[in-house]
Amino acid sequence: KLGLTHGLGDAQTERMQQWITMAFCLTVILTFSIYLCIMEGWSFIDSLYFTFVSFTTIGFGDLYPSSTSTDFHIIFIFFLILGLISLGTVIEAQTDNFGRLLSTISSSCDCLCKGRCFGGGQREQAEA
Repeated sequence: KLGLTHGLGDAQTERMQQWITMAFCLTVILTFSIYLCIMEGWSFIDSLYFTFVSFTTIGFGDLYPSSTSTDFHIIFIFFLILGLISLGTVIEAQTDNFGRLLSTISSSCDCLCKGRCFGGGQREQAEA
């Protein structure tokens, strides 16, 4: 809807939504990383690493917050949920882009190979 109100086409609207989603996800990641730097006294790289590992649900366990404050835990859970949602949205958008890329490559190959690629010619020979 955002792009349509500004007179953008479907492709431009989709691209703009992807940029907004990625910017939001990066903002959440950076904000949570800075929060961990301040609250846990970690370096920014450690905080960024922990944030990425947490948001992707990998959870190696090599870093973990030592704070026992209830407020910290509430904020921590809020950021984890927000991060999971935003990162999942970015991954979904990029999966759609990758699917379109594969479709384009596949249609180009069909045009160039005329059915001889990927065993197409073998089927024709077997049927004859």
